[in-house]
Amino acid sequence: MPDFFQEIKDKPPAGGIPTYKYFCDGEWLTSKSGKTVEIISPVTNQVIGKVQSLTKEEIDEAVEAAYWAQLAWQKVPLDKRAKVLHLAADWLREQKDDLTDFLVLEIGKNLIEAEDEVLRTADLIDYFAEGGRALQGEILESDAFPGYEKGKQAIVSRVPVGVVLAIAPFNYPINLSASKIAPALIAGNAVVLKPPTQGGLSALHLVEIFKKAGLPPGILNTVTGEGSVIGDYLVTHPKVSMISFTGSSLIGDKIARKAGMIPLLFECGGNNPAIVLDNADLDLTAKEIIKGAYAFSGQRCTAIKYVLALDPVMEKLKEKLGKVIEELVCMGDPRQKETKMVGPLISLQTATQVEDRLIKAKVAGAEIVLGGKRKGLYIEPTILDHVKPYWEIVKVETFGPVLSLIRVQNLSEAVRIINESLYGLQACLFTQDEGTAIRLAGKINVGTVQINGKPQRGPDHFPFLGIKGSGVGVQGVKYALEAMTRLKPVVLNKPE
Repeated sequence: MPDFFQEIKDKPPAGGIPTYKYFCDGEWLTSKSGKTVEIISPVTNQVIGKVQSLTKEEIDEAVEAAYWAQLAWQKVPLDKRAKVLHLAADWLREQKDDLTDFLVLEIGKNLIEAEDEVLRTADLIDYFAEGGRALQGEILESDAFPGYEKGKQAIVSRVPVGVVLAIAPFNYPINLSASKIAPALIAGNAVVLKPPTQGGLSALHLVEIFKKAGLPPGILNTVTGEGSVIGDYLVTHPKVSMISFTGSSLIGDKIARKAGMIPLLFECGGNNPAIVLDNADLDLTAKEIIKGAYAFSGQRCTAIKYVLALDPVMEKLKEKLGKVIEELVCMGDPRQKETKMVGPLISLQTATQVEDRLIKAKVAGAEIVLGGKRKGLYIEPTILDHVKPYWEIVKVETFGPVLSLIRVQNLSEAVRIINESLYGLQACLFTQDEGTAIRLAGKINVGTVQINGKPQRGPDHFPFLGIKGSGVGVQGVKYALEAMTRLKPVVLNKPE
């Protein structure tokens, strides 16, 4: 049976490393630079592929192709655009097994989470296709505003923004590429995708699926290479009309400062807290916190990073957290079905950084309740107690399987710690008194507050946003579609 994805890579000699191409104007191409970037699996520590390192001229070609193709794509009936997206979703489901295995190998996600990413992405693309059909304009009459009589009428339409630069992260290379591509396409835009370096191979597979679904040439293009080399050129390109980015707060801030006066839709770092009240169901609380802290080894913007509670509550919770870890978490090769959550971190640099912060916390006086050791790219599921909010392990988002326990004197102190953070994605509250939870949620300065549940991105039709260093704009199906269009009023002046 032929390889569904055979066009995206060269055919290496037996046992050789495949070199993946980049996609421009409907074709898979090899860069004239002659340079590639190696992708090393965190699971096997072996090179599993190489991606093209594009020149500035090739970036220009990709953006130009998108620019001119978009002018025709916006005229394609919305129903036909929706059919392309639905077919892409069907192909994703058809290729689920291969894509799941590839995600596991390339980024170290376990089998359960990898398969969930593929299937969730297919559902998301379908939902965007149908959500696009609901985009509507409106008609406004002048006499609705004081001082104006009849005679003016505004026909307000939603039109595409143009060329969307989509910059995706390593931790969800398929899902968070599609969450940018699908709304842009259904709204009539063209896309230039900058996949993550690690995770880029998975994202290129997604692009081939859109190609096979019938997307016209030029509507979706990819630019690959080290972000540090091509990033500045991309984000300041004059024909880029909008940037949709998911990644660290540091990189997001740099892009925002350079991009200029164009629309931005950013999801950045999370560093999310949990507050546990004295009347919380501690069994439920412990399970939600552990799942929130350790899924994909804590390499998620929605991961729980620290817990705030009074001393008596924390003592009871700490015991339950240890028991739940034994039930729900195991560390090992993510290719094995029994590996539930904690696999390798994405790179040696990340693992070393997490270990360094753990050492600093221990020296500063933290108690290691569980874990705390590194072996290669693996960090044991770790719980730290008696952590201070100004320590690096909490102050800066730590992308690893580490949960810090912070004991507070009262709820006002817990709220102050959260509100003084540089981040503001989500927070979660655990209590059996929903009235108190709602009142307390109103005092917490983050994008979303979860009550009796872990932070999470979905359901994908809910608004998803960060404030402060955690993002710009609102995601979620309806909100992303609105963000990737602009209002265009045409005013009819009809004197009586």
